[in-house]
Parts: sequence; structure tokens; C-alpha cells
Amino acid sequence: MIHLHEKKQELWLDNPAQKKRPVIRIQMKELSWSNVVERDIEQVMHVCEDLRKQMGRLKLSLINIYITPFKPVGDISEWFDKPLQSENEKISLDNILIDQENANEQLNQMCLDLGVPPETFHVPNELDEDRIAKERSIVINYITTKVSEEQVQARKEKPYVTYILLAIQIAVFLIMTFTGGTSNNTFNLVRWGAKFNPLIYAGEWWRFITPMFIHIGLLHLLMNSVVLYIIGPMAEKLYGKWRYALIYVLSGITGVVASFVFNINVAAGASTAIFGIFGALLYLVVLKPHVYARSLGISIAGLVVVNLVVDLFSQGIDLAGHVGGLVGGFLIAGALSLPHQYFHWRRVVYGASVILLTAFFLWFGFNKGQNPYEPQNANAVAGAFIQHEDYATAQKILQQLQSSGSADEISFTNLAIIATIKGNEEDAANYAREAISQEPFNPHAHFLLARSYEMQGDLKQALKEATIAVEQEDAENYVQYKLYLENKIQTR
Repeated sequence: MIHLHEKKQELWLDNPAQKKRPVIRIQMKELSWSNVVERDIEQVMHVCEDLRKQMGRLKLSLINIYITPFKPVGDISEWFDKPLQSENEKISLDNILIDQENANEQLNQMCLDLGVPPETFHVPNELDEDRIAKERSIVINYITTKVSEEQVQARKEKPYVTYILLAIQIAVFLIMTFTGGTSNNTFNLVRWGAKFNPLIYAGEWWRFITPMFIHIGLLHLLMNSVVLYIIGPMAEKLYGKWRYALIYVLSGITGVVASFVFNINVAAGASTAIFGIFGALLYLVVLKPHVYARSLGISIAGLVVVNLVVDLFSQGIDLAGHVGGLVGGFLIAGALSLPHQYFHWRRVVYGASVILLTAFFLWFGFNKGQNPYEPQNANAVAGAFIQHEDYATAQKILQQLQSSGSADEISFTNLAIIATIKGNEEDAANYAREAISQEPFNPHAHFLLARSYEMQGDLKQALKEATIAVEQEDAENYVQYKLYLENKIQTR
């Protein structure tokens, strides 16, 4: 049912599972004169054009059925003898008249026009108030039974996909918490797969997927879990399990891609995918405004606006990721559509749009990674990996900084540390020299350069660099190392 107007006694019907089936309009109306028919048909043409645009169809066929006590006065053959076409030829209108005197004959003809078995529709010989009440009761009982069956079925069909998604993100949070480090620790977040641009630039593409299952602290997890628990079952019921799961995951990825382009900071959370579900629910308002605009549209649009406004005035919120998830969810929902819907060309447009936009943003994001960018966050994360003795990951981050021209004195100092630990004295010396050339006041770089000279057997140069390190910072380890070199030179 597209539309029901009780006062006008008008009903509009559509079969979304069968694209070739026409829309049907039924109206009970006293058509006393032919000019009344003409005005109504003109109005129906305008309504059909609006409906065609709302449904996104290139052409629309309508069967317009009038049920009237008497045949109108005047010549009405031009409207009922053959199908009518709109001026743009996008609307085809078949008018059918059923009046009291010729009802059975007209109903049989309508069966032929609709392609249904003969005598599907007929008028009983005796029609009184008791018969009408009985027919009404049959219809109401049928509708009540149908609704009850759907409600029972809905209760049986638990939102298992939503429950699984909630379980995954809670399990990941607990594992992160109980395997060393809190879930809001940057090192722990990156270690478990948070979005971190330098490692994505370095080839860790799976970081477009994993962030949607990771949360930054207990409050972040609780907020996202509550929102998913509220809207997830609704979306899962409307779209079906596999469509819902695809929308969640794919829109989460589009959100992370947007964050990858516009946000250099570490980011994680299911918010990108949740905004994708918001986008999918908003798509229903576009697909079927007559059904969802008032009920679903206002509440979901309100939630989206409130969340985005909060994002604008909050620090640490990944606005780009939220908007990317919202747009991605809308387009992906448009490509998948609802279950049992006929295929439409606009689904191809939606699908192509999300693929092209994602590909463009990936290209743009990876191109940004080839240009210099602020290395502060990357240096801090690399330093944390060095402290936890994960030198391979730290080196991957620092080499990416180096290849993009973003490395500073801290980056080269960290590279010198790794090379020293691995015993690559020549590399350590080169990295330390580069760090000193960028910032001469760098006691640790001088210390590392001294260590590399010692490893190469040049004790005098080692002592010279160790002396500079002590002069720049009177740290205990620098002083002890300088004394060690002096004693070693004296005992030679």
C-alpha cells in the first residue's frame, strides 16, 4: 500500500517485488459528469509523475479504477477506450470504470486487463448491510492474522548479527585490557589495529577494517554499544541479515577511508559503521518517503544532526570518519536496496558512486602519504614500539616518515637507536649524523654516534661525541659512558 485516503475513499497499491506490475489506484467516487472525470484524470497524471520520480523509475504504468454508482453523463470514451500517455511519454494510464449497472461485465474485463483468473472479482446478487459487515469482518480478520503472524515471526527472528557485532567489540575490548595496557593507550590501540596512517602508507591495508571493532576506553565502548543496540535490530529487520552485515562493515570501511584522508591522528571505534547504519536508515526515507518520512525520517535525521553538531564542538572526535560512514552507508544501502525489491538502474548508480568515491579518496590519501607531513604523532608511536622492543614495527613507521620527507631529528635518532640495538654501526652513525645535522643540540644523537664510533674502533671520535653529549645534557648514562671511554683509551 502506497497511500490510503479514507475521506476521499482512495487507495494506491504497488508490488515492489515485480517491476513490470503496474501501480493500481482505486477510488470510490460519484462521477456524475464527464468533466469531473477529466479533472480527476489530469490530477492523477500529476500525482503519477511525482510518484515516478520518488520511485526512481524511468516509466510508470498505472491502472486507475473508478467505482461509481452511475456511469457519468457525457462522452468518456477518450479516457476509457485506450491507454493514455503523459506529454513526456513516461506515464501510461489505463482507466477502468465500474458502475453499478454493468459491474460484473466490467469486472470480468478488468480481470483480463490485469492478467488475473476470470471471475476473480464479482458483485454478489444480494448485497445488504449484513453481507457488507461480513465481508468487512473477513478482511479485518485477515489483516489481523497477517499482522500477528508477522509479529510472531519478528519475535522469532532475533537480531543475531547485531548481537555478534556487539560481542566482537566487547571481546576485543576485554582482550586488549587484560593482555597488557589499557584500551585508551596509543601503543595498545595501534598494536591491535587502530587506524594509523604511517602504517597504512607502509602497506598495512587491514587497518581500514579493524578500527571499527576497537574502542578508546570504556565510555567510548558503552556509548557505541548502546547506540548499536538501539538502531541495529531495526536496520537488521528492514534490510535482512546479510545486507545489514555488509552495510555495517563496508560503511565502516568508507568511514575509515575518510578518516585516513582528513585525520592524521590515531583513530578507532564503531562510530564509522554506526553512522553507516544511520545513512542506510535515511536511505529508506528517500526510497519510500510515503512510508518512512514521518516515522523513521524525523527521528534518524535528528540523531544524525545532533551527533554531527556534537562532533563539531568536541575535541578528539573523528568527524571525517563519521561523515564518511554516513555517506557510505547511504550509498551502499542504495546499491543493495531492501529484500524483495525489483532491480533498478539507480542501484548501479549508487554502487558505482560508492566505489568511485572510495577509490578516489584512497588515491588521494596515499598520494598525501608521499608528501611531507607532521611527524610528531608518528615519532611518539614509534618510540612506544621501541620501548616495547617491537623494533620491526617502529622501523616501518620511521622509514615511512623518511621516504615521505617527513622525518625530523627525533625520527633519525630513533632510527639510530634501532640500528645500534641491531649492531648496524654504520647505519647508526649515518642516522645519528642526520639527526645532528637537523638539530645540533641533540645529546642522545651524539651519544649514539659515539657508540657507533666505538663499535667501529674509533675511540677518539667516540670520546669527542660523548663529551658533546655530556656538555649538552649532564645525564648519568652519558657521564658514565664518557668515563668508560676515557679509561679505555688510557689503558690502551
